[in-house]
Amino acid sequence: MPRRARESLSTSFFHVIVQGLNKEYIFEKDVFKDKYFKLLKNVYNKYELDIIAYVIMSNHAHLLIHSEMIQNLSRFMKEVNEGYARYYNYKSNRTGYVFKNRYLSEAITNQRYLLNCMVYIHNNPVKANLVKKCEDYKYSSYNDYLSKTGFINDEIIKLVFESSKVDISDFKKLHKGIKYFFMENIDMIQDNMAEIIKEFESRYCKSWKEIISKPENIERIIIEIKQRMRIPNSRLCKYLKVNRSTVDRILRKNC
Repeated sequence: MPRRARESLSTSFFHVIVQGLNKEYIFEKDVFKDKYFKLLKNVYNKYELDIIAYVIMSNHAHLLIHSEMIQNLSRFMKEVNEGYARYYNYKSNRTGYVFKNRYLSEAITNQRYLLNCMVYIHNNPVKANLVKKCEDYKYSSYNDYLSKTGFINDEIIKLVFESSKVDISDFKKLHKGIKYFFMENIDMIQDNMAEIIKEFESRYCKSWKEIISKPENIERIIIEIKQRMRIPNSRLCKYLKVNRSTVDRILRKNC
């Protein structure tokens, strides 16, 4: 485990979420989870990226990915999801879209959130009452860290912990000691953002359009929202109608 948290990371770490259309249980059967895992395993080496953590649930999956080039992440997710959609439709004798969105991603900007995201991902099955302990769930990378199997090796461990050694007892304590900051429920994000927008309109006594027309307001709002809720940067851009580079620049400067 690291003794001192790094203050910042390059924006090459991403928390990625994929979800079934209309929350359909697209991974409900083990054979479907196995297929999605195999696609991840077979495709990721093509795009020069690292899968740091993953969990495949019944209607969604979480990935923690390190990619120096955002284009590689996009191409990787496109190939995996399109391959899975074809397989799922064939096996289920159906046609049409399988995933709710292409995927959602959030940049991880410091080690605290990197570790927090990994813990959050591994604890998803526990939170959903599928198992009592992280190690009891088959379709996650938790046990891979203990055995250095799957996607996990010395290089990945060093990338995350700044050391190639993982103390098992510390690793288990880590998964019990961090409170979560991440939100995967998009409906919840939308509801919270609607309330926050109303709050800002009341605070400034102006319409939302008038408020965000001033750059100085945009910066304050972005910082405050990111402090209050873990919203993916892509969703924040959409709600604020601000381009991604502006959001990333503000967060790098202030977070």
